[in-house]
Amino acid sequence: MIALVLALTLSGFEPNALLPGKPYVLAGHTDAIVAIAFSPDGALLASASRDKTVKLWDLKTGALVRTLPGAIQQLSSVTFSADGKRLAVGDVGLQARVIEVATGEVTKTIAHPDAVGEVALNPDGTLLAIAGLTDTGAVYEVAKEAKKFEFRGRTAQFSADGKTLLISSASGSFSLLDAKTGKARKNVPTPRELPLTTMTPSGSTIASWTAGGINVKLWSDAGKLVTTLKGPVAEVDRRPARITGVGLTPDGKKVIVGGGDGLVRLWNAQSASVVQTWPTDQTSAVAVSADGTWFAVADAGLVKLWKLP
Repeated sequence: MIALVLALTLSGFEPNALLPGKPYVLAGHTDAIVAIAFSPDGALLASASRDKTVKLWDLKTGALVRTLPGAIQQLSSVTFSADGKRLAVGDVGLQARVIEVATGEVTKTIAHPDAVGEVALNPDGTLLAIAGLTDTGAVYEVAKEAKKFEFRGRTAQFSADGKTLLISSASGSFSLLDAKTGKARKNVPTPRELPLTTMTPSGSTIASWTAGGINVKLWSDAGKLVTTLKGPVAEVDRRPARITGVGLTPDGKKVIVGGGDGLVRLWNAQSASVVQTWPTDQTSAVAVSADGTWFAVADAGLVKLWKLP
């Protein structure tokens, strides 16, 4: 279980008063950011960019802690281990790397037979799930760099207790797998378009959406549809509100949805209504801190952070 030991304070730097919504801003990448992740203790944020680097940021001061170079191909995903000591980074060059946060040293490089779409570490960091862009997925034993089992999936996420692996497949479903054996506990059909998913740490709430879609569906861990967050059909500045990223607070009561229309929307899950919006430009990823206090969006080459109301 991930310990929520620190609140994100951001006391060392101030919101940017020149930007709409006055977000805290982390700047330093030279190309668009494709993935972001908070460390479990809220002390760091990792950002992976098309400039082929991963940057680690101190969220008390806003300072750049370290730049991790060396990706041969385009980066696609980044995630922390539950203790915050390791970082897994995936790229479309058919590999994922495990990196020590304290030193920036690459300790493992695991080859995968598909361009990496998403990576996930189980809580003790012994297993690495890799989901491929063409639905070829597998779980590997990190120490041995050996494949444990395969699955069909484009996305992957471990529950906080390490017992469940959530995957989604282009075949039109998402599944809850036994993280040790790969056996499916629950398969939930979804629209045939590419489904994307995320879940709360406990796995009690699952969010699904489709690439290019505007609606988010919320499910129980039993695979029952709870509610649908119906996105706006209207366009702002002639840009559709297609979903670019989704984040859930740990209790599942709030949902952050990035839209292609230049807005990030905060939804109340119970009432299925938008309670607040923030302006962005080119949102490509969304993340929520482990204590549910802050959320971040990747906006072109910047990371923008707001405190959740």
